[in-house]
Amino acid sequence: MKLNRRIVTVTVALLLLCGSAWAQDAIKVGVVGPRTGAAAATGQAFDEGIKLATEYVNSKGGVLGKKLEVVFEDTAAVDKAASGFERLVTRDKVVMVLGESQSSSALAEIEVANRLKIPFVVAEAWADDITAKNYPYVFRAGPSNSGVVSQSIAKWVQSEKFKKVFIIAENTDWGIGIGKLTENAMAKAGVQYESMITERNSQDHYVELTKIKAYKPEAILAYIYGVGLHYFVAQAGETGVSPKAVILDGAGPPSLWPDYWKNVGDYGNLECFVSSMHEKVELTDLAKYFRESYVKAFGKAPTDYKSRSMFDAILIAADAINRAKSTDPEKLVDALEKTNLKTTRGTAKFGMQKGGPQYHQWDPPMLVIQWQKKQQVVLYPPEAATGKLLR
Repeated sequence: MKLNRRIVTVTVALLLLCGSAWAQDAIKVGVVGPRTGAAAATGQAFDEGIKLATEYVNSKGGVLGKKLEVVFEDTAAVDKAASGFERLVTRDKVVMVLGESQSSSALAEIEVANRLKIPFVVAEAWADDITAKNYPYVFRAGPSNSGVVSQSIAKWVQSEKFKKVFIIAENTDWGIGIGKLTENAMAKAGVQYESMITERNSQDHYVELTKIKAYKPEAILAYIYGVGLHYFVAQAGETGVSPKAVILDGAGPPSLWPDYWKNVGDYGNLECFVSSMHEKVELTDLAKYFRESYVKAFGKAPTDYKSRSMFDAILIAADAINRAKSTDPEKLVDALEKTNLKTTRGTAKFGMQKGGPQYHQWDPPMLVIQWQKKQQVVLYPPEAATGKLLR
C-alpha cells in the first residue's frame, strides 16, 4: 500500500513537472507594433490576433513540441522602434520577430534584424523600401505600397471610370511612397490628377480642402493614417467636398476603428477604404474559423483586419519553425522562403526575385469597400463585389 502511494506521488510529481516544463520550456516569438499613441488601435488588433493564433497553434501541439509564446514590444515611439526590436532579441531571446504597422518604425527595425541576423516577418507596414532593400532576414506577409496601388487602387479608379482625381498623402515614408506610386499609376492610366503632401497629425485640413474643391475631382485618394484621416473625412463633408468627390482611405484601418463614426458622424457615409477582410467575402476555410473564434472570444465581429494579418503572421512563423525543425536563424530563413501555407487571406508564398520590393514579399488580396448606411459594401474586385458605388 505504501509502495502504491509512492507510485501515485511520483506519478503526480512527474505530471506536474511535465506541465511546468510545457509552461516554462517555450519557444518565444516577438511582436512589434504601436500599443500606445495615435495608432494604439493597431496594437489592440495585434493583441487580438496574437490571442487567437497562439491558442490555435498550441492546440495543435505548439512548435517543435513546445509551447509557442509571444512577447509584444510597443513601438509607438518611432525613435525607439530599433531599440525595442533589439530588446526582444537580446533580452527576451525570441527566435523571430513579427508585426509592425508603421513604415518608419519598420525601416529602422529591418536594420536591426539584418545586423542581428534574426528573421523578421513584417505584417502591416507598407513602404516598398522594407523589402526593396533585399535583406535576407526580412520578409513581408502583408500589403506593400506598390501592390496595393497596382492591384487594387489603380484598377478600382479605372473600373469606376474616374477621369480626374486628387491625391493627398501624409509626410511619412509610407505616405510619400504610396503617393508617388499613385501619381505614376494615374499617369500611366491616363487619369488626370493633382496631388499634395499633408502633415500626418494635422487636425485642420480646411485650407487643403479649399484647393481640392477648386480642382473638382471625382475621387480623392487619401493616404492619411490614424485619427488625421477622421479629421479629413469630417472636414471634407463640412465643406461640401464630399460626397460629390468620393473619398478613398488608402490605408484602411482608420475607417474601421471604433471611434470612426464618433469622429466623422454622418460624413463617414459613402467613404471608401481598402481592406483584406469582409464578413461576406471569405477566401479560405481558415478565414471562417478566424471569424467564428473572434466572435466567441471577444463577443463581437472583427472589424480591423490587422487582427487577422497578425493571426496569419503567427501561423506563418509557427509553420516555418516546425518545417525547419530548428530555431537556427539560417534554417528559419530557408523555411520561410519555402512557405506555401494556406492562411485566412489565401496561400502565403514569398517572392524570390531580387532587385525590387517583391523579394521576400507576399501581397495578400485587398478589397475596396464603401460605407453605405454604416454597412460595408465590397466594390472591387468585381468577382468579390457585394454592391455598386454610391455617390
